[in-house]
Amino acid sequence: MTVPAKPDVRAHLARMLLAREVGQRIPTVQELQASTNAGTGTVVKALRNLQESGAVTLTARGHQGTVVVNRDVGQLWNAAALGNFRMILPPQGPIEQQGILEVVQNALTGLGVAVVADFRPGARTRLEDVYHERVHATVTSAGALERHRATLPGLTGLDLGPATFYSHGSLVVVEHATRPPRAPLRVGIDRNSYDHQRLSEAEFGDRAPEYVQVPFVLAPAAVLAGDVDAAVWHSMPTVIPPELAGLRLNPLGGPAALVCGQISPAVIVTRSLDPGVNALLRHVLPADVTRTQGRLLKSAATEGYAGRLRLH
Repeated sequence: MTVPAKPDVRAHLARMLLAREVGQRIPTVQELQASTNAGTGTVVKALRNLQESGAVTLTARGHQGTVVVNRDVGQLWNAAALGNFRMILPPQGPIEQQGILEVVQNALTGLGVAVVADFRPGARTRLEDVYHERVHATVTSAGALERHRATLPGLTGLDLGPATFYSHGSLVVVEHATRPPRAPLRVGIDRNSYDHQRLSEAEFGDRAPEYVQVPFVLAPAAVLAGDVDAAVWHSMPTVIPPELAGLRLNPLGGPAALVCGQISPAVIVTRSLDPGVNALLRHVLPADVTRTQGRLLKSAATEGYAGRLRLH
C-alpha cells in the first residue's frame, strides 16, 4: 500500500503535471525540490504516489529526462486540490445554454470533477470574472468575446460552432399584436449586453427610434406592459404562448440577421495561461454540444413549449 505524500507537495506536483502535455519533459527532482522546498525523498514519494494512483504515467528517457507518457486530467485536478470547476453562464432560459451546461457537466463529471454553475447577465461582467480568476470559465457569443478581447488580454475561447449561442430562428422581434406603435418608435435595448445592443441597432437604427433600457430576458413583458413598442428577443421556453398573450414574433430583418450570423457561435472562455482548466475542457466536444442542443430544441418543439413566455 502506497503511503500518501505530503498533500501540499503532491498538490504542487499535480499542478505542474497539468501544465505538461503528453511527450513533454517534467522538471528534474532537484528542480522540484527547489520549487516545493521539500526533500528528495518527499518529491520522489509524491511522484510515485501520483503514478501508482493512475493520475500520470512517466518514463525516463536518458538525456531527454523524465517524460509524461499518459495522464488523467481529472485525477490530477483533484490531486491538485483545485476543488469544483466553477462556471458562470448567461441568465437561465435559452435552450442553447441548457445544452452547453449539460455537455460540460457530463464531460467533467465523467473525469471525476464536479461542476458548479452560476448565472449572470452581461458578457463583459462574466468575462471579467474569468479574467480576475473568480471563476474558471464562462460562456459568451463569439461576437462578445471578440468585442472585449483587447481590454481583457489573456482570454481564450473554445468555439462550439455556428448557431450554438443563438440557434437558427431563435432571435426574433417581439411586438404587440394589436397596439399601434408610437412615433418615434420606442425600442427596448439591453445596453449591458453587447449582442443585444448591436442587434437592436441593426434592426431598428434606420427608424430613428427612442431606445429604452430593458433587460433582454424581459423584452416580451416590457412590450406587453406598453413600456416599449418592440424589442429583439432570444426566444426561450416559457409558460404562455405569445399569440395568446397578445404578442407577435417576427424574424429579424436583413442587417440584424447578418449580425446574428456573425455572433451565433458560442465560446467557452478561459484564461489561456490556466493549463488545468484548458486540459479539462478539451473533453468538451463541439459535436456533443450541437447534438445535445438539437435534441433539446426538438423536444421543446415537440412538447409545444418553444417560444412561450413568462409574464413578469
